[in-house]
Amino acid sequence: MLNPLLREIQEDVMGFLNEIQLKYPEAITFASGRPSELFFDVQDFPEYFNLFIDYLCDKEKKDKQAVLNSLGQYNRAKGIINDLVVDYFKKDEDISADPESVIMTVGTQEAMVISVMTLCDKANDVVIVEDPSYIGITHFSILAGYQVEAVPVDEFGISPDILEQKILYFQKLEKSVKIVYIIPDFQNPSGITMPVERREALLALADKYGFFILEDNAYGEFSYQGNKPATLKAMDTNKRVIYLRSFSKTIYPSLRLGAIVADQLINDRGSVVRLSDLMAKVKGYITVNTSSISQAVFGGILIKNNFSLKNLNQSKIDDLKEKRNQLLASLNEYIQQSENKWAKSISWNIPEGGFFLKINVPFKVDKDEIIRCVEKYKVIITPMSFFYLGKGGENEIRLAFSNVSKEEIITGVKRLSLYFQSKFDQ
Repeated sequence: MLNPLLREIQEDVMGFLNEIQLKYPEAITFASGRPSELFFDVQDFPEYFNLFIDYLCDKEKKDKQAVLNSLGQYNRAKGIINDLVVDYFKKDEDISADPESVIMTVGTQEAMVISVMTLCDKANDVVIVEDPSYIGITHFSILAGYQVEAVPVDEFGISPDILEQKILYFQKLEKSVKIVYIIPDFQNPSGITMPVERREALLALADKYGFFILEDNAYGEFSYQGNKPATLKAMDTNKRVIYLRSFSKTIYPSLRLGAIVADQLINDRGSVVRLSDLMAKVKGYITVNTSSISQAVFGGILIKNNFSLKNLNQSKIDDLKEKRNQLLASLNEYIQQSENKWAKSISWNIPEGGFFLKINVPFKVDKDEIIRCVEKYKVIITPMSFFYLGKGGENEIRLAFSNVSKEEIITGVKRLSLYFQSKFDQ
């Protein structure tokens, strides 16, 4: 009597990671990619809210009570702060957008759902994801009955050659790759960044085969180098990119805010319509509209910071970089590859930004190993296999370092090294 597609999702990854952290509160956790709570200034919400109220009173020439009443009511499906958000996109990300092409969403998860449901025909279309990838879009697509296929990620991101092979394969089956989902900046879960040449190759493929790129930018704000590549959307000259921007990591997860930039025109049964209008129609049957209160708070943040988040987030970036550096230093100290025989086949990448680092190990890491590691060594890690569509990542681990202190990183890596060593002593 249940949705039979539930059986296709073998592991409830989000549920498992949340539960294990609650079950072992004394453990140090590298499992959750949460932003640091040190930078939550929730006490300033009333100031931000009132800034937006004053802005709206002036803009709409209404008295304060009328504006307050309107914020307590249902509102536009597309959102009420679109004009402010497009100023932010232009100033910080060099993305030009019309306010009507923007949809304010209940986080990026809803943005993914809206995008897939608006664009894809279950019978004829295919959703391509990176492998490994963020499971939110993968598991939703499976549960909703859309066909999902994976293309492997190398050190530079999704493989253009294998992507093209997949497209041609599905063409022979008379199916169309409609969406390719990408996290080009500091990818979750691998932490890698797609270089400009790979971005250009991906855009060229989108032009050639007519698919849409869903660019998920949750972590692009957090570059340690200060010279990260332009977003795919900023490089997009033929409107092949639908831009998904999360504000959970950059501001607060509890606001539950994201945005879609969908500036494409679509031929819908002979009529040319805005894709954003079609998406707003779909959103109306999912969440009706995004919280006006949350939008008002974010609108006030943008107004106070002159429509830029760069200065606001600089301290967060500095903190993340320090944690990344501490993590690398601790890995080098406690997993001394030159001295310990057991550590010679263990390696890791060096992320240039974001929340995540990937470790390669010479043994398999699964759910049972995670439980063993936390019960015996009091440290929580995440198997990379959780993020692959099929097989893959069995010998890889993701470490999230965004919401742990430097002291916890030192202790956690020391415990992790003991766990690694135990695998060689068996």
